Amino acid sequence: MDSQVLACLQATLSPDEGTRKHAEEQLKQLFLIPEGGLSLARILMTQEIEISQRQISIIQYINQHWTPASASFQHPITPIEVKAQIRPIVFNGLSDPQRKIRLSAAFALSTIARFDWPDDYPDLLSQLVGLLGGTSNSVHGAMRVISDFVRNDLSEDQLLPVVQDLLPAVLAILGDPERHSASTRAQTISVFRQTLRMLETVKDEHPASVKSAMENLTPVWLNAFTQLLSSNPSEEVMKNWEALSIRIEIFRTFSLFHNAFPKYLQAHLPTYIPLSITNLQSLLPLFQTFYLSSAEDAPEPPSPTSDVGMLDPKIDITDLACAIFDFLTPAVRTKVAPQILLDGDNGNSVMQGIVDAVVEYTQITRENEEEWMEDPNAFVIDEDDETEQYGIRTSGYDLIGSMMDKWSRPVTTILQSRVEQKVQESAGARSSGNPDWWKPLESVLSLIGGVSDDLRNILEDDEGAKRAPSFDVQHLFDQVIPGLLSQTETPFLQGRAFVFASQFASLLSASLASQYLGAAVHVLNSSEVSVPVKISAVKTIKNFCRHVAPEVMQPQSRQILSLLLPLLPEIANETLYLTLETVRAVFALDTNLINGESVVEVASRIYDVWVKFTDDPVTTAIVEEIFESLVSLPDPSVAPALVRLIAPKLAEVISTPVDDDTIHIPGEAVQLSNSLIRTRGGPLEPELMGTVTVAVMNILKETDDMDVIQHGMIHLTLVVRKDCEKLIQWHDAEGNNGIHSIFHLLSRFLAPTFSESGGIFVGELIMHLFRKAGSVMAPVLPDLLRVIVDRLVTAQLPSFIQTLVLPFAYLFGTEYTTSTIDLLSSFTTQLPDETSKTGLEIVLAAWCEHSDTITGSWNIRVSDLGLSKLFILSDERLSMVIVRGDMVIDERNRDTIMTRSRTKSHPNQYTQIPFPVKAFKLILRDVQSEPGVKGKGKKIDYDIDEDDGDEDWDDDDLLGGGDDVGEFDYLSSWLDDKGGNENDAQDDDEDLKSDPLAQIDMAQHLTDTLRHAYTSNENGIHSMVDTLNDVEKKTLRDVLTL
Repeated sequence: MDSQVLACLQATLSPDEGTRKHAEEQLKQLFLIPEGGLSLARILMTQEIEISQRQISIIQYINQHWTPASASFQHPITPIEVKAQIRPIVFNGLSDPQRKIRLSAAFALSTIARFDWPDDYPDLLSQLVGLLGGTSNSVHGAMRVISDFVRNDLSEDQLLPVVQDLLPAVLAILGDPERHSASTRAQTISVFRQTLRMLETVKDEHPASVKSAMENLTPVWLNAFTQLLSSNPSEEVMKNWEALSIRIEIFRTFSLFHNAFPKYLQAHLPTYIPLSITNLQSLLPLFQTFYLSSAEDAPEPPSPTSDVGMLDPKIDITDLACAIFDFLTPAVRTKVAPQILLDGDNGNSVMQGIVDAVVEYTQITRENEEEWMEDPNAFVIDEDDETEQYGIRTSGYDLIGSMMDKWSRPVTTILQSRVEQKVQESAGARSSGNPDWWKPLESVLSLIGGVSDDLRNILEDDEGAKRAPSFDVQHLFDQVIPGLLSQTETPFLQGRAFVFASQFASLLSASLASQYLGAAVHVLNSSEVSVPVKISAVKTIKNFCRHVAPEVMQPQSRQILSLLLPLLPEIANETLYLTLETVRAVFALDTNLINGESVVEVASRIYDVWVKFTDDPVTTAIVEEIFESLVSLPDPSVAPALVRLIAPKLAEVISTPVDDDTIHIPGEAVQLSNSLIRTRGGPLEPELMGTVTVAVMNILKETDDMDVIQHGMIHLTLVVRKDCEKLIQWHDAEGNNGIHSIFHLLSRFLAPTFSESGGIFVGELIMHLFRKAGSVMAPVLPDLLRVIVDRLVTAQLPSFIQTLVLPFAYLFGTEYTTSTIDLLSSFTTQLPDETSKTGLEIVLAAWCEHSDTITGSWNIRVSDLGLSKLFILSDERLSMVIVRGDMVIDERNRDTIMTRSRTKSHPNQYTQIPFPVKAFKLILRDVQSEPGVKGKGKKIDYDIDEDDGDEDWDDDDLLGGGDDVGEFDYLSSWLDDKGGNENDAQDDDEDLKSDPLAQIDMAQHLTDTLRHAYTSNENGIHSMVDTLNDVEKKTLRDVLTL
C-alpha cells in the first residue's frame, strides 16, 4: 500500500496535466481505504523519500476523513484503530530533522488535537510537555503544536493542566538561551499570553480558580520578564536580530495584563515604565542606522534566519516601539503613574524620555519615503489622522495624547522644549550636510499637529486666564514654517509645513490664514511639485475648511474647486477619498459657491466617480454625503437642478437587469437616490417621483435582493414623509395612485414567506403612511392591521418584531387609542401551538417583550407616548392582557454570564404580569434616559431583581422615605435642560421636527403622567408599587419628590 500511495504522490507532481489529474483521482480513491491514511503518515516519516513528496496530502486526509466535525469531512471516517496508529507516527514527526516535515507534522497534529483532545487523545499534553525537554528539533516541533493548541477554546478542566503542567515547561525554555533559539523562546511568551486570554474568558465563571492560577503564574513570569528586559537590548540584537521578538512578545503580554488582569501588573509599573524607555534608548542608534539613514552604504534591517514559528516572519525595531507605546498608553494613566512621571508639577526624566522616544521613533524611514513616493494612497493612509490605520505614528501619538489628557501642562512644557531643540539641531545638521537633517523636524511638527486639538484647548485656557502661552505656536509661524513651505528638496517636510499650518489655522489672523491657504492652492496648481506635497496641500485645504471662517475661504474656493474636480478621474482609493471629502468641505463652508448652474458640473463629476466605484463602499458613502450636502445648500435652485440631472440616470440604473458583476448596483443606486431626499424637507420635484420612485416601486415588486428591498422601503418612507401629496396624485398605467401601489407592495412585505431581514423597515413605512395619508389609508386600515398581527405571530427576528409594533404604538398615541383597542379586540388569531389570542394580546405581548430593541429617537418617542396613553387609560381589556415581566433570578443564572449555549440549555424564566404593570415598569425605565437627563450613561439594571427586599420601606408610605434626591440629581434636569444628548438622524429630520409629537417634552410628559397617576391612584397604581424592584421604586420616588 505504501508503494502504491507513494507512486500516486510522485505522479501528482508530474508536469504532464493528464498524468497529474489521473494521480489525483487515484489518490482520492486511496483516501477511501483506511490503510491509505496510515500509508500517508508512514511516508511522512520516511527519510529516504524526497521532502516534497513526504509532506503532501496527510493534512488533507485528516481534514476530510478524520471526523464528521470537520467542515470538509467526506465519508468514510477513519476507523478508531487506524487513528490510534496514525497519531504516534505524526507525533514522531515533530522531532524530524527536516524543518518542513516538523511543520507539516505539527499542523497535522494540531488538527487531530482540535478534534480528539482530551477525550480520544488524553495523553497528548503530557507527551508534548515531555518533548519540550528533548532536542532543539523536538522543542521546535512541540512549540508549533502548543502555539496552535492554546488558541483553541478550552474548558476550565482542560485549562488546568495547561496552567499546571505546560506553562512551567515552556518557562524553562524561555530561561535557557543556550539551548533554544530566540524565536522559540519568544513563542513561549506567546503561549503564556494566550493562556492569559483563556483565563480571562473564564474568570467571571470561575473567579477563585482563575485567581489562584494568576497568583501562581504572575510572580514567576513577571520576574523572568524583568530579567530579560534588564539586559542590554542593543548587544543582544547585534548578536541575534531575532532577540527583538522576545521583547516584542513581553510588551504585548503587558498590554494584555492591562486589559484583563491590571492589578497583577500595577505594582511592577515603576519598574517596567522606565525599562521600556531604556530599551528604546538603547536601540535608537540601530534604528537610525537600519531605518533612517539615507547614506548610500546604510544597511537594511536583518531578516530572521530561523523559523519564527507562529510569530510574524518580519521582525522590526518599529514593532517593538509600537508594542512599547501600546503598553505605555494605558500605563501612564494608572494610579501609580504620577510617582513615576512627575517631580512635583513638572514632568521628570521618564516623562521626557517618553516624549523623546515618540519623536525619535516616529521619524519617516527610508521604507516610508520609497513607498510614499511610489504609492500616493499609502501616503494618505499613513498620514491621515482620521483613519484607523495602525502604525508607529498612530501608536506614538495615542501615547502622547494619553499623557496630555492627564498632565497637559507638564507634557506641553516638554513638547515646547523638544520643538526648540529639534529646530536648532536640524539647522545644524543641515549646515553640516547631513541629508537626513529634516527628519527630526518633520517628526516633531507631525507630533505637535497630532495633538493640536489638545494644544489649542490649552492655549485658549491660557488666553482666558491671561497667562503667557504654554506653547509658542506663533514663533513657529514667524520663524520656522514660512521657510519650510519652499523646501522642495525635502517634499515630506514641505508638505508637513502646510499641514501643520492648517492644523493651527484657527490661531492665525484672517490675513495670515489667507496667505497660507493661497500657498496651498499655488502648490496644487503647480506642475513642478511632487505628489506627496500636492496631497499635503489637499489635506491642508480640508483642514482649513474645518478651522477658518467662510470669509477666508470664499476668495479662493472657486479656484480650489476648479483644481480638485479634474483630479477625480485620475485617482482612486485613499487619495480619492481625501479629494472627495475636501470638495465637500469647500462648498459646505462656502455655501454660496454652488448654484443651479454650477451644480451640474460638480454633480456630473461626482456621479462619474460613483459609477466607476460602485463596488467601493467608502467611495459610495462619501458620494452620498456630498449629494446630501448639495441638496441642503441654501440656494433653492440647486436641489431641483441636481435632481433633474441625477434622477433619470439613477432610475435607469435601478431598472437595468443585472448579472453577477453588477448585482450590487441597483441597491447602491437606490441608496444614492435616498441622499437626494433624506436631509431636506418637501415638496419634492416631480422628476424625482416620476423617475426614481417609480423605478423603486417596480423593482420592489419582484426583487429578492435584501439591499434593494431595505433601501427601497426607506426610499418609499422618505417620499411618504416629504411629499405624500405627490404620491396620491401620481397614477400608474392602470390608474392606481402611489399609495395604492405601496399598499400592494405591503402585501408582499408582510407575507409569512417574505424575509424578515428584508422587512425590518416595513413598520416605519406603515407608521408614516398613517401620519401622512390617514384619510387614504382609512378604508384599508382594519385589514392592514389584521395582516400585521398575523405576521407578528410568526415573526422571529427582534428587529422585525419591533418594526411591526411601531404602527400600533403610533395609533395608541393618537386620538384613535380606543378605536384601535376595539379593532384589535374584535378578532382572534391562531398561534403556532394552535391556541388563539386576540389581536390586542398579541400586539401588547410583542411590544412589551421587544420595546428595548426600538431604535431611533423618533421611534422611541412614538413608543413612549403610546405606552403612557395606555397606562392611564381605564380599560379593563388592558388589565386582562398578561405579558412577560421580569427575569426570575435563581441559582442557575445568578452572577453568571448567560452565554448562548447556556441559555439554550437553561432557558431564562420570566414572571407573568398584567400589561399595566409592565407599562409602569417600562415608563420608569425610559423616563431616566430621555434627552436632557444629566448623568446619561449610568447603567441601571432594570432586568434583575435586587435581593434586598422591601424592609427599608415605611409601612405608611408606599414609596418609603429613603434616599436623598441628590442620588438622582439627573432628574432635576428634566425640567430645565433640553440638551445633553447626541442627536441621531431622526432628531435632525425637518419633517419629524415639525410633527406635533416632536414638540412634546417627553421627559416632562412621562414625569407628569406618573405624578398624575400616583396622585389620583389611577388604575390602582398604588397596588402596582409592590411589584416594582428597588431600582424602579427609587426612580418613582424621585420623580414624585422632585
